[in-house]
Amino acid sequence: MYDTVFLSDVHLGTAQCNTDKLLPFLTGLETRKLVLVGDIVDIYSMQKYGQRWNREHTACARAILDMAGRGVEIVYILGNHEQDFRSYIGFTHDNISVVHEYVHVDSTGRKYLCLHGDEYSRFSSGSWKQLLFMKGYEYVSPLNRLFKSLFNFSLVNYLKNLPDARRFIAKYENDIYLHAYQQCRYDEVYDGVICGHIHHPAIRIMDDNFLYACCGDWVDSCTALLEKNGIYCIEKY
Repeated sequence: MYDTVFLSDVHLGTAQCNTDKLLPFLTGLETRKLVLVGDIVDIYSMQKYGQRWNREHTACARAILDMAGRGVEIVYILGNHEQDFRSYIGFTHDNISVVHEYVHVDSTGRKYLCLHGDEYSRFSSGSWKQLLFMKGYEYVSPLNRLFKSLFNFSLVNYLKNLPDARRFIAKYENDIYLHAYQQCRYDEVYDGVICGHIHHPAIRIMDDNFLYACCGDWVDSCTALLEKNGIYCIEKY
């Protein structure tokens, strides 16, 4: 039994979502709290590219609702692919809440700012750099599925390890860290930040022992951020 599980960038409603791995993970998951860190449902891709919602996506969504029915607290942070849902920010029903950002307090009393991450970087949604990156990712994703099915080779992971990509990832991580760290001056004092958006699972200790964690995704990495007794780890499925 975990205290909290964090998931991001599931992209239900697209062919990229690995429902064959996600559904067994959700149905077997035992946690007190599930924090969905954005882009769980990919409204953007369904609208722009006509991607179809199928019964496997419904089964995954139902598994999350079943968890809520069993008393699991569900916190849904909306991402940039869920713009159409943002009018529901502030909605609560029983133990489900829809929010823009969330402050997670673990059993040790440490506080973590949880956000999707699209708004607080030079490479965030709306900037020309992020739009260029998103367009490139849209072209790479179908090739990545083909390479994985034919050769069990991840083109996305290969590209992420190129020098320019590594610099991009490092810049994003630093931008998110700085945003959260600066909030300590004006808002609450945080011990770290938990995000998604970049599809790159990671746990890093930044300056002043400030924790940066990214949940990863269920398009290529198939990872979750798990917390128990104040200890955080990333698991790949």
